Formats: sequence, C-alpha cells, structure tokens
Amino acid sequence: MRYGTSALIILSATGLRYALEGPLQHFPLLLFIPAVFLCALLFDRGSGFFATILSAAIAAYLFIEPRFTLNVGMQAWLALAIFVLIGFTMSAVTELLRKTITKLNESEAAKALLLEELAHRTKNDLSIISAAMNLQSRASNNPEVRAALDAANARVLVVAQAQERLRESRNYRRVNLADYVGGLCHGLGDLLRDVRPIAVRVKCDPIDVAGPVAVQLGLIVNELVTNSFKYAYPGESGGIVRVEITQRDSGLEIIVSDDGIGCDAESKPGLGSKLVRLLAKQLGGKVERRHSASGFTTAVFIPDVEGG
Repeated sequence: MRYGTSALIILSATGLRYALEGPLQHFPLLLFIPAVFLCALLFDRGSGFFATILSAAIAAYLFIEPRFTLNVGMQAWLALAIFVLIGFTMSAVTELLRKTITKLNESEAAKALLLEELAHRTKNDLSIISAAMNLQSRASNNPEVRAALDAANARVLVVAQAQERLRESRNYRRVNLADYVGGLCHGLGDLLRDVRPIAVRVKCDPIDVAGPVAVQLGLIVNELVTNSFKYAYPGESGGIVRVEITQRDSGLEIIVSDDGIGCDAESKPGLGSKLVRLLAKQLGGKVERRHSASGFTTAVFIPDVEGG
C-alpha cells in the first residue's frame, strides 16, 4: 500500500512535469524533490528511497536527452547521483524527525497520565484532611474552635477543588475559572450557611488560568465569601452574596458583594482580609473596600492573570 501510493505520487509529479515542459525544460528533476519528501513524510524512509529511485529512473528515461533511453551522458548521471543522494538523505532525516515527534507525543501522554494520577492522589489526600477537620469541628463544643476549623477546612477545599479541575482539564495545567469558582462557591454555601437563607450567585467570564493562579484566586474568593457569611448576616438573617469575575483588557477584576448589615469604615481588617491583600499582592494586584449604607463590597484587581 505504501509503495503503491508512493508510485502514484511520483506518477502525478511526472504528469505535472509533462504539463510544464516549457518552463521546466532545463529542470528535469525539480518536481520530483517535493514528491519524494511527501512520500517520506506520509509513510517511511523506505517509501522515500523507493520514490527517489523511481523518480531518477523516470527522469532519466523521459526528461533527460536523449529521451526514451537510459543511455544518458556522464553529467546527467552525476546529476542523477546527486539527486539520489539528496533524496535518500531527505528520507532518512524525515524518518528521524517522525520518530522524534512520536517519542515526544508518547512522552507528553505519559507525563499527562502522571499529572492526572498526581492530581487525583493529591485531591484524595486533601479530601481526607478535610473530612478529619470536619469531624473535629463537629466534635468541638467551643464555637471559636469550630469557626477556626471550618475556615481552615474551607481553605483546604479550595486547593482540593483546584486539583479536581486540573484533573478534568485536557492539558492538566489550565483551570476553567468559571466552573472552578462556581463549584467553590456552591460548596462554601453548603458549608457555612447552616439554616440561614443565604444564597450565593456567581457570574464569571469564561477564563482559563494556570493551576497555581487558580488556587490563589480561589483562596481570594473563599475569604471574601466567608467574610460575608460570617459578618454580613448575624443571627438568622439571610440575603444574597454575589461573586462577579470579569476579564478586562488590563487584567481581571473580582467583585464580591453582599446585602447584609454593612461594615464600619473604621473597622480593622481581620485575618481573612489580610490574607486577601497578601494573595492579591503576590499576583501584583490591589484590593478596594467599598462601603455603602447597606451591604459591603470588595473589589480585587489583578493586572495579569497569567502571572504566577
């Protein structure tokens, strides 16, 4: 099959050479060079060698004077020998390149499999840690201890969900931010709302970011949403926490707002707010707190979502 198809390619080049007899009168071998390369590229070096020899024979018989005989002059034989040498070399190099590309593809596939396995094991380990922290939280009668464990558990879940998204992605390096943040906020709502009627609404542009950046952005969203749950809705009150992530020409903007009791402009930032500022600083971004008569809004601007 390979040799038959190679012969058809060479015959096609022969027909084209006949059609261009006038312009290519002094170049009997010119069109056979790309034909040989195509045969070697599509099949293997054996097909390239076969195409080279067949091309040399056809060119000697049909296009080199005296025509319709192989009794050509010494100069013609020298040109044919050089053509054969070039054809053999080109076929061998093409075969080497094909084998190299095949090995690279196999290496990439193996690496992707290892990364998938690593992400899977990491997620399982983090899930075990999360479950242990959740059990410890439920066993504690101290509200402060429970709150601290729940906050730490939420941060562990941020990393676990990032690993899950990496495992689901095609190249195991990029995370779809919309899916990631949507799942993250859904889990936070289930973890933190208890019986309070608090809803989390997420609106995120379709953005793909690197895995480490996704973790940092996820931690920022986690801290801001957690702060709204903790401080915006005291007692049994409820409301809506909104998360909006927008990609702009100059970067990415994260806005988390609630319709709760608001926050005093003079209030000092807690651990969560400090962590948000630290994460934003690591990404080269800045944090803006927006006070209003009702509710509270935090805007985080990241100038380069590919950073990190």
